[in-house]
Amino acid sequence: MRRMSTIVATALCCAVAATAVGIAPASAAQPTVGDCHNNAPLGPKKGSNLQSVALCEGPHLSETFYVGSLPASFPDPTKATAKQIAAARASNCTVARMNTYMGLNSPIPTRFRPVALFPDALQYGAGERWIRCDLVYSTGLSIGEMPKPAAQWVGENAGDLSVFNYCTPGVGYSKMPSPTKTSAQSCDSPTKQWVLVARPTVGTIAQKYPGSRSLNSKAASKCKVFKNTYSGGIKDPYSRGWSYIYPMAKGWTEGVRTVSCWVPLKQYINSK
Repeated sequence: MRRMSTIVATALCCAVAATAVGIAPASAAQPTVGDCHNNAPLGPKKGSNLQSVALCEGPHLSETFYVGSLPASFPDPTKATAKQIAAARASNCTVARMNTYMGLNSPIPTRFRPVALFPDALQYGAGERWIRCDLVYSTGLSIGEMPKPAAQWVGENAGDLSVFNYCTPGVGYSKMPSPTKTSAQSCDSPTKQWVLVARPTVGTIAQKYPGSRSLNSKAASKCKVFKNTYSGGIKDPYSRGWSYIYPMAKGWTEGVRTVSCWVPLKQYINSK
């Protein structure tokens, strides 16, 4: 069955190809909730990008929705283990916290997702112990620009939150979602796309990688229910009205503890 591709350490699900524009010096201002940024967030091994504050009323790539504090015992993020980074991210940069910030109450996952940023080595050496949680908007295999403040964007579409739904094309012979190239798209091609309908949890941060066989079984159990929830009286060409993607070992090490459940878009639309 389908497997989840490796994702960057700052992500919860889906791949990101990000480039950065420098690293902030230790004297940079502390992160602030509501700040927007022009350059893509960096991973914990590369530091932060505090200097890239942009006007939220214009196009921007990320927006800070929460600023937390790392434990006094937390090591220099550039030297921290993947497990330490994942635990800090999981307890601070949650989807629920992100959605509350935006006022988003969607029945299914959206293309918004949280990422975590940490002090770089100089900032850490100067005593900074913050963790910055930004929201980004998945577009294609990377992240796309948000045209205005996230809460305003969501509010203007409160009558039809489906504009933020996460669709991806079926690929290959099976015409199912790709586990390695899950391209985030707007949902506008019912006969060719699959829509993400759930991201159930399949483990805790402290849990060791259970193996692909175990995760495959858990993913199937968690996602199979949606073939009935969103049946729409339609079957896809291969008589499989549902699919799933689960994390491989590297993604698990980086903190991925969810599987993604998909149904054909036409099937989903006819079920509403």
